[in-house]
Amino acid sequence: MSDIPFHSESNSNVVLRQLHPEDRHLITGLCKTDPQRFLTPRLNIDHYGLDSPSLHAWGAFSSTTDEMCGLLFRLNNTIIAADVDGRCSAAFVRLIDGETHIAGVRGTADVVSGIQAGVRNYRSVAWEDSFYMRLTGRPDCPAELLTIARLAVPQDIELLSAMYADAGSMYRSRANVAEKLATTTVAVVEEQALGKRAARIVSAGMLSPDGPDAGLIGGVFTLPIVRGRGYAAAIVSLLSLHLQAQNKVPVLFYENPVAGRVYRRLGFEEVGRWAVLYLAPVTGSAG
Repeated sequence: MSDIPFHSESNSNVVLRQLHPEDRHLITGLCKTDPQRFLTPRLNIDHYGLDSPSLHAWGAFSSTTDEMCGLLFRLNNTIIAADVDGRCSAAFVRLIDGETHIAGVRGTADVVSGIQAGVRNYRSVAWEDSFYMRLTGRPDCPAELLTIARLAVPQDIELLSAMYADAGSMYRSRANVAEKLATTTVAVVEEQALGKRAARIVSAGMLSPDGPDAGLIGGVFTLPIVRGRGYAAAIVSLLSLHLQAQNKVPVLFYENPVAGRVYRRLGFEEVGRWAVLYLAPVTGSAG
């Protein structure tokens, strides 16, 4: 893809170009300017690589200094974007408007706000504040609660698929569950058979993704009928300890205030504000 020059609203020229494996040093340099702000994009690129068919990445560069000032990538139907100070939003809009089948944008709040204001081929369906948290110490989880969670094994495919089939907006197909079991670390809480009720997995979460120094905990879901029993806290604590045993920092996002309170009690601290913007194509647009 050719470079996409665009004059941003901040009166600085920003040029976007697609990134390739040989550009990895540029991403490393950008991430060093603000390790927390760029941690999530870096973890995804660490996990998928710049030559993956699933991930397509673009860098934003100042046309006056050639310095990299932002990063955007598409993972399936989702855009993830971050920059140094929000200046790249307008340039990101031009790229997004040229992409098809985009369902949402996740990124630092200033960038996502600029994208929401600028897109023309998509309309905003919903906005969610997304708070970025980090755990620096051992999770504050009682030992007896921690013991109810365990790491999943391939044989959990049926019960785990059944749970995510009833997960509403967090639905995962059986194929997706199988892929996660094969490629990442998944934690579950299983309730044993009781009377006529068969054994079932009632809560789960996973690393999505993790890198050499940190891991992003996500996909945490508990069946509504058993919420309030500490299952999510046990899941997140087990995954956090798994990461810390490898000298990795546990990080996560939350949109639900109830979840945020659970994570704070475990010792997580907010270190940034992100946002999720849900999009739908404007009738007659390329999207």
